Amino acid sequence: MKPIGAYCNIRWLDTNEEVDGYYFSFGEYDDENEPDHDSYGVRDDHIFFYCGGEDSLKSYMTEGAEDFIVVSYELEYDDRDIEHALLMHEAEINK
Repeated sequence: MKPIGAYCNIRWLDTNEEVDGYYFSFGEYDDENEPDHDSYGVRDDHIFFYCGGEDSLKSYMTEGAEDFIVVSYELEYDDRDIEHALLMHEAEINK
């Protein structure tokens, strides 16, 4: 299963304050997508930042062009993918 984003703890560089619960989307924002959602259906007002995947997210764990760094993160998966994987597993067991 491919992650669709991550919940991150970040540290603001100007204040050194650590804050948790920021969502980084691995989806795309496009006006052709459902309005105000990323390409995975996550509401835009729940998204703090867009990035290209886990490797891209890891690049924010060091100081760079942004005014924050990612301290830690937990990957988020599409519930539909998880449900599908569980159903496939159950089908395999029940053969």
